[in-house]
Amino acid sequence: MGASQAAERIAWTPYSRKAIDLAEARSSEEAGAALIDCDDLLVGLALVGRGVAATVLREAGFTP
Repeated sequence: MGASQAAERIAWTPYSRKAIDLAEARSSEEAGAALIDCDDLLVGLALVGRGVAATVLREAGFTP
């Protein structure tokens, strides 16, 4: 199974979709980039503010 096929089978949660939307918006605003970098995704996850990833980032002291 290729990466694109695997991505189609992922059960995206509302939080993960929102995090990706936020990361995509940040990426295009800051760099005009067509791709999302890791830092964009981390900021997106933190900005969602809910879910396991946001909790882990908050507890680690990460602030967007």
